[in-house]
Amino acid sequence: MIYAVKNDGETNEKMILRYKKLFFQSRMANKIRAERYAVWKPTKKKIRESAIVRSHYRMLNSKVYF
Repeated sequence: MIYAVKNDGETNEKMILRYKKLFFQSRMANKIRAERYAVWKPTKKKIRESAIVRSHYRMLNSKVYF
């Protein structure tokens, strides 16, 4: 849990900025976003479909070079 306590002579805006800096440096936002939805393990069919798509894009990318 991240929290910020107001220091002597510190404005509310400065405290909020300090809190935001701590929050994003802790990567808590990434963890919250990642856990927002339930994600199941991909099935074998889905893994194979992804591999086919990747190979297609790799083939297209290899044709770009002159």
